[in-house]
Amino acid sequence: MPTFIGLDLAWKTSNESGICWLEGDSRENLRCTRLEAAVGETESLADEVATVDGPLVVTIDAPVLYSPERDAERKVAKIFGRYKASPHQAHYAVKRGYTAGIDLGKALARRGFELNPGPLLEADRSQRYAVEVFPHTIHVRLFRLKERILYKKGRVAQKRAGLEEYQGHLRALFDREAPCVLNHPDVETALDAETVRNAKGKSIKRLDDTLDGLTCALAAWLIWKEPERWEMIGDSNGYIVAPRPQDG
Repeated sequence: MPTFIGLDLAWKTSNESGICWLEGDSRENLRCTRLEAAVGETESLADEVATVDGPLVVTIDAPVLYSPERDAERKVAKIFGRYKASPHQAHYAVKRGYTAGIDLGKALARRGFELNPGPLLEADRSQRYAVEVFPHTIHVRLFRLKERILYKKGRVAQKRAGLEEYQGHLRALFDREAPCVLNHPDVETALDAETVRNAKGKSIKRLDDTLDGLTCALAAWLIWKEPERWEMIGDSNGYIVAPRPQDG
């Protein structure tokens, strides 16, 4: 049974990351087995992921492949800038020592994971993959947004409004693509508007991370199921996998 892991990876391993595990091979049986925001040390997290049996796609919201020639963020900004959905520069993070994604990518590569999404996007399921995604590009195209959801910055009221909008879109997408995932109690809580209304301080950030982890895991499933609907923006110096524009 294939497994799909989404990681909204913190810039520093001392901070919490959003973590979601999905298992299944069809719309009817895909289910959630884990959803949380937790601190994870790089090698321990890589070991845990590598122990999973069978086909596996890990999608990570953090730079996975990096070189000084990386240009993925500029290319994504050129496409998604009009939606105000431009990613942070990997070069900026690396200069400040924030290399959690790069370190995890190397750790997974040592454990036999393929970091190049090219074969996966050609429907090759013979390997285990760890690929980079960026949730805002997923939101813009799969939620069919005119502008990114504002849930990360601003006053508490603005964050709550954005998170509640995020919940609604994500719930509708799961209902369409993998409805059984919605039955998991932690997913129910994460997508409950009451959770947002009661959130403040660290719990707002924790919900933000959890929803992004859930988004990343859903992306892993959709890339595996319908790779032709996804594209690699960038190259072997660094890339982001994003949905292709939707028809209609």
